[in-house]
Amino acid sequence: MSKVLIFSHESDIDGLGCVVLGKLAFSNIDFKLVSNIEELELLFRDYIKSGKLNNYEKIFVTDLALYDPSLTMVEETELKDKVLIFDHHKRAIEDGMNRYNFTTIIEEDDNGKRCGCDLFYEYLRQNNLISPTTAISEFVELTRLEDTWEWKKNSQDGERAHDLAILFNAIGIDEYLGQMTLNLVNNSESFSLNNNQSKIVQSKKDEYNKLLCDLLKNAEYFFDENGYKYGIVFADYEYRNELAEYIRNNNNPDSIKYFIVVAMNKGEFGQKSYRSIDETFDVNEVAMNHGGGGHPAAASVSITQEQKEKSLTLTKRNSLKFLAESNYS
Repeated sequence: MSKVLIFSHESDIDGLGCVVLGKLAFSNIDFKLVSNIEELELLFRDYIKSGKLNNYEKIFVTDLALYDPSLTMVEETELKDKVLIFDHHKRAIEDGMNRYNFTTIIEEDDNGKRCGCDLFYEYLRQNNLISPTTAISEFVELTRLEDTWEWKKNSQDGERAHDLAILFNAIGIDEYLGQMTLNLVNNSESFSLNNNQSKIVQSKKDEYNKLLCDLLKNAEYFFDENGYKYGIVFADYEYRNELAEYIRNNNNPDSIKYFIVVAMNKGEFGQKSYRSIDETFDVNEVAMNHGGGGHPAAASVSITQEQKEKSLTLTKRNSLKFLAESNYS
């Protein structure tokens, strides 16, 4: 029996949605989740050098893009007939990672803003690898709305889309994958959360309302190298989106362009999550200047071991300033 491998992004429901689709499409599937491009590169090259990729008929990379030397290693071997990449990040497009026949990297087209999940779903449908249902299509569209931030502009489905992200933050990766797959298997006519999942989401919303105000009391405010004012705070990774939304909903009292959540519980040494507060401001540009990337409204930069260790020797304000100004390399 042919076997499939998926490398995908562990950080949000887009990368996880791709794995859910893979579970629905293929009976024999392995998957590996990573937090960023750098981790993907190291893992993928290890799989090449060890010969592990020879065990699979198809290898999909979703919601992330390979970089060199991995891309060259694929292009120059028989792997170019096995590997397919589906990504939508602006950084990958600007870096020219979509120049290969096996890469599909689209941020926006005539269909609107894209995400890894809907690009992968399109491929699976076109190649008759998945049996489309109304429920799967709704799940993919809700995932797209959340991941592209269009959920905020969609009065009908926006809250449903954001509820998926809240549920993921509440139950974690393994439970989200299992429960979403089961939801789609059990109901093909429409997609919805069950009663228990809805209760978990509402409980999490109530928790957010109590915690976000307290977290923001510990935020610090600075001006970056281009003169833009931003806020920054130490907080758990799961609050990265909710803190930004809380600031917007309270009319941005500190008049900042963007906000950074420094999550030491994300990745090996921590991660900086950038979120636009001014909707016209492109945080991807800021993140790319510091060695990361993502989308105009949401991007990230990894923290190195050296940066983490130094930050622990500084006062909170100086530590946040130091980390904000640090580059990942």
